[in-house]
Amino acid sequence: MALSIDEPKPKAGTPSPAIAVACATFAAGTVLGLGLALDLGDEFLGGLVIVAILCCMLVVLARVADNTGKRLSAGEISYRAFFDQAVEGIFRTTPDGRYIAVNQALADIYGYSSPQTLIAGLTDIGAQLYVEPERRAQFRALMQANDIVTNFVSEIYQRSGRRIWISENARAVRDWSGAMLCYEGTVEDVTEKFEQERALRTALRQAEIANKMKAAFLAAMSHELKTPLNAVLGFSEIIRDEVLGPVGNPAYREYAGDIHKSGGRLLSVINDVLDVSRLEGGLLTIETRHENIHDIVEQAIKMARAITHDARKIAVEIPAGMPLLDVDPRRLAQAIGNLLANALKFTPMAGTVRVAARLEEDGGIALVVEDTGIGMAPETIAAALEPFRQLDGTLSRRFEGAGLGLSISKSLVELHDGRLEVISAVGEGTMVSLFLPSRCVYAVQALAG
Repeated sequence: MALSIDEPKPKAGTPSPAIAVACATFAAGTVLGLGLALDLGDEFLGGLVIVAILCCMLVVLARVADNTGKRLSAGEISYRAFFDQAVEGIFRTTPDGRYIAVNQALADIYGYSSPQTLIAGLTDIGAQLYVEPERRAQFRALMQANDIVTNFVSEIYQRSGRRIWISENARAVRDWSGAMLCYEGTVEDVTEKFEQERALRTALRQAEIANKMKAAFLAAMSHELKTPLNAVLGFSEIIRDEVLGPVGNPAYREYAGDIHKSGGRLLSVINDVLDVSRLEGGLLTIETRHENIHDIVEQAIKMARAITHDARKIAVEIPAGMPLLDVDPRRLAQAIGNLLANALKFTPMAGTVRVAARLEEDGGIALVVEDTGIGMAPETIAAALEPFRQLDGTLSRRFEGAGLGLSISKSLVELHDGRLEVISAVGEGTMVSLFLPSRCVYAVQALAG
């Protein structure tokens, strides 16, 4: 309810009522004192002086009170201006759910024409305002326990029946004995913000569903594609190797070899696409066991040669006495194999490719694949780590591949709580390091236990 500030103001030059009363009292006291002095003699002059002094004090006190009243009136006007012009809704309510005072901003939020119509129309906040009436009980419980409520978001009804979302911030007002007098606070319309957040949550849920559907589709397609492809690979290998006897025309052997090679490349792409899908959907897990690092690297080299059909020498630099690893050997070999395949693919025949391992100071292990190939600009490394990103995107590009190997390797090492780092320069080559934490080193774990 709006506070009244419409008290009558004295005209300019007219003394305030308090001063007028003081002056009248002073005059009356003076006249009375003079009369007594004339009738009773000089002994009453002292009393007259006392009366005069008291009246003067009364005048001074009245003037002080008058100035104080003016200051209070100015403060009230300032507060009222803030109250009425605030952009946020401001309220004061009784604990049982009646509005005592509101500003115009709150009336606008709730769909009322004025504070007065809101106060008259909303007599039971819990029953009339909240879409879920129990929200008022929750509000009161929080206020009783904490004397403050912050960011209390609720759905409410406007006067028209339209639903909106509000955020309330309020505090409790108690008397000297601790009894609850009222609540006062602010209200903000957060409907637009809430709807945006809800739309974002909905979009995220839909994206998760779509990812699961994509994973299910790719899993089904995996069977449909790989089954006939395995037949192509198997029969082409039989013809190429003349398992059932010599082929009349030598060209057939060459063609069968090409079929087998192309089929193997296609199968590799299919497997990579499926792995990316499972990694993005969080469906790919690792199965760790103790494994010799030499065996993992050997398996990685075989994978790289199968992908690239490149038989050149790969230098292996693994110090003697390296501890066993506690990793998923197949997935770690796949990560290293992808890096070796890239190194072979992008390194000229005269260049070198090496794979090395070393123990780190923190007890972890680093696996490094380094080449002297074409390299890449440092600013393009981030893009190269994204799936399906190829730095040479033209149809006539020199190097084959779907652009998945580096991304898959990064994800596979992260499944081991490790990280992948790339250092490269155009024309100088590339060095990719896989850093595995100490928990992946079996010997370190055994010593720690």
